[in-house]
Amino acid sequence: MRTHLGKTFSALILLLAASCGAAPATSEKAAQVERRLVAPYLQGRTVACNELVVEVTPNFHRHVSNPGVDPKRQRFERIERTAQVDKIWTNLRGDEAGWFTVTISEPADPTDVRAQLGPRTTFKVMNQFTLRVRERGRMALDCQASGPILIVQEPQREPRNVRSFSITDGNVQSR
Repeated sequence: MRTHLGKTFSALILLLAASCGAAPATSEKAAQVERRLVAPYLQGRTVACNELVVEVTPNFHRHVSNPGVDPKRQRFERIERTAQVDKIWTNLRGDEAGWFTVTISEPADPTDVRAQLGPRTTFKVMNQFTLRVRERGRMALDCQASGPILIVQEPQREPRNVRSFSITDGNVQSR
């Protein structure tokens, strides 16, 4: 009797667990979502801005370059919170020598000795770059560029001044 009751209880727990949450994503479905989120960054676009915030989940951390720091011109700080790390680079002087170049692209193959750069989006950040790495929530590779100076140049087009530029959940918005 006890084993029958134990088996029934186990089956009930499994049934409850299955009905309470969505089924885990398959690796193929996760790969499709990753490709969709990376695609807008593989267009050869350049964005000049005062500030840039890039929010990623750990699977995209290698897609975003991390600028170097010259302590005379720039500051780097790391702020750890629950399930989130903010890495913040700041131009201390505000001059062009302290600007940051950030690229978002497919990660380089560490075995490729040619070091060929593939398609990417390049950001020229004049004041501050924040890379936010979230450990929870939906898969993310989002960016928000802002500032009084915000210029977007698409391939084979003239640069244009815009008021806002963002890529959220794979959707590019520029106004």
